[in-house]
Amino acid sequence: MPGAAAGSAAIAAAAAALPKGEQLAGSVVDMTGGTTLWSHDAGTPMAPASTAKLLTAAAALQALGPDFRFTTVTKQLGTTVYLVGGGDPTLVRSTKSPVVPGYPQPATLAELAASTASALTPGVPVELSIDTTAWSGPTLAKGWSSSYVTEGDVTPPSALELDGGRLHPANFDSARATDPAGQAASAFVSLLRADGIAVRGGVKRQAAPDTATPLASLESPPLSALVQRMLTVSDNDLAEALGRAVARHEGRAADFTGAVGAVVRQLAGLGIPTSSVTLHDTSGLSHDDRIDAATLVAVLRAAASGANPRLAPIVDGLPVAGFTGTLAKRYRGHDSKLGGGVVRAKTGTLVGVDALAGLVVDRAGRLFAFALLASGPGTGNAVEAGLDHITSSLAALG
Repeated sequence: MPGAAAGSAAIAAAAAALPKGEQLAGSVVDMTGGTTLWSHDAGTPMAPASTAKLLTAAAALQALGPDFRFTTVTKQLGTTVYLVGGGDPTLVRSTKSPVVPGYPQPATLAELAASTASALTPGVPVELSIDTTAWSGPTLAKGWSSSYVTEGDVTPPSALELDGGRLHPANFDSARATDPAGQAASAFVSLLRADGIAVRGGVKRQAAPDTATPLASLESPPLSALVQRMLTVSDNDLAEALGRAVARHEGRAADFTGAVGAVVRQLAGLGIPTSSVTLHDTSGLSHDDRIDAATLVAVLRAAASGANPRLAPIVDGLPVAGFTGTLAKRYRGHDSKLGGGVVRAKTGTLVGVDALAGLVVDRAGRLFAFALLASGPGTGNAVEAGLDHITSSLAALG
């Protein structure tokens, strides 16, 4: 282990490059022995931005297991077909739809429509109803900006959505639909008609009766892959969906409050300290969320220690500095290039907030878990460069 003094000096020197006025809290812990290399206000709750997704990932994997899948189904009662949303935020229209590269092909609404059509009586017109009752509650969390939807950050949480609710699916930064379930329903009607099924009347919204007969079902990729995607590209829809899946697993309401409560309870069961955690969502989009650096480090240590194999997808999903996901274009400058390839970390960015939490290997092959939370007036690029510099100083130790 490098001495605490040497490590602290390296981090302090790098932290001095942060823009003036930035409040920095953080912790760096040796993964082997648990020794704290550096700590500054590590117990102070700070806005975590998307590093909060680390907590969501750990809770979902612990509660549901890495093989869990979301299921979208269709049912029939009389001449009414019910499209029942199961919370899969990765559902796309067809195999030709734009998808996040590097991950399994998501479930397609076209496949569900074809299976449904083959189960229906030929020549008999049907009506369509959509069932989104698996989720409930408001579509904006406390601390969310109303512009998140129009700016493409997130879809209003819905148990049924298609192509991430994007108005232009080929553009991953596209604005989102204010009615994602209605968007999915319109597409399903078109697909059924293309498969030879006459759909009459307007789409209704109602829960599928218990007496309805199952027609077809479709599953998402496994949770292990979903967690990796959520962390690598910072998928807000997935984070909110996973929180609600944990809430349903615990018998809670699948809304913001139920999801937050379920995530915190699962973390406590993992031995993660939660007394300083205040969440209003499970994606980290809320400016009112608070997590301390010590809690983030505890989650990373639980995931990387190997003691709980369920949590391993968290490590696999961390973006690699200079190569993948939200770190693909970072760690290219002179002050941070030593971190390229050896830092794996979840990013977090909101207005006035920048965060980085992950793992880094130094020159001697020693593994450290770290969390850095910064808030202040600095511009995003300058603060990001400063956090990259700090973690690269860790990579240079040894």
